[in-house]
Amino acid sequence: MISLIKICYALIVVLALTTQVIAQKKQEIRPKKFVSIVYIKGPSDFLYYALSEKSKTTIEVEGPGKLTVYNRVRLEKNQPTSTPYYLKYVLDDRLITSRKVGPQKKSEKIKYKKNLPGTPSKADKEVIKIPPGKHKLTFFKHKTMQKAHVRFVYQKSDKISWRELKNNKDSKGIKIQYTKSKKEQTYFRVTNKNSFSFSAENNSKLRVFLRADFDYKIHNQNIIRLIVKKDGKQIGTYKVTCKKSIAVDNLTYKKLIPGSLEKIFIDLPKGQKGKYEILLKDPNKSAMIRVFVDDKKQAQNTSV
Repeated sequence: MISLIKICYALIVVLALTTQVIAQKKQEIRPKKFVSIVYIKGPSDFLYYALSEKSKTTIEVEGPGKLTVYNRVRLEKNQPTSTPYYLKYVLDDRLITSRKVGPQKKSEKIKYKKNLPGTPSKADKEVIKIPPGKHKLTFFKHKTMQKAHVRFVYQKSDKISWRELKNNKDSKGIKIQYTKSKKEQTYFRVTNKNSFSFSAENNSKLRVFLRADFDYKIHNQNIIRLIVKKDGKQIGTYKVTCKKSIAVDNLTYKKLIPGSLEKIFIDLPKGQKGKYEILLKDPNKSAMIRVFVDDKKQAQNTSV
């Protein structure tokens, strides 16, 4: 009987510690830059941050993780629901995304502090997946005159273990060399006709290392648009602005100058195992890539 009590007590302690660890992963994110603070009270008190169509609301997070954005609108007495609008956010000053928010009814549980007029709407939750590394996200409201405000909650994920995939269409690849360390790496060349092909389980995460090709006529920036196809159908386009690298040489094509390293993170769509291709959208351009898969997802790298 005593042993049973000890076992039950130990299980309770383990469960409590596990719950505490999970709870510690979620944290409120205070913006580095914002328009104004909106105080909301109810069962708990919260800080929300007003959104503008022009002024920035900026946060910084370190991935991988999941960012939940709680969106509310101030509703007047004669306004039963909010009008749909768009939450626009920019990742690392490059990737622009818009998500439709609402409509939402009035909340019966919360209200504004400091005698602000109107009633908060119910929260519309938008979940944004954050790739590994440090990232900046800038938020705006779009196509609305409503007083919209947001709250940010972040939950960091476990560190991802990556496994590199091979392109069986090109077994040799391209050799590059770092000028200081003399270390060599193998990349694979892609154009709008030559693709990097592989098979993978769906719900896998991909990490793409990309270096644009520069010649001596391209002086400053090279804009690369990367296409991802599943079973021949385009499922995503990624636009990257690249600059020349002064730290890397192309040993295979010595007339080409490698661009600086750019990282792209991709979530593969749900469904059965598929055949994938990565290539460029624009003709007369080329780039070098390496492709990695989340090893925990058991993705396969068989040839297409």
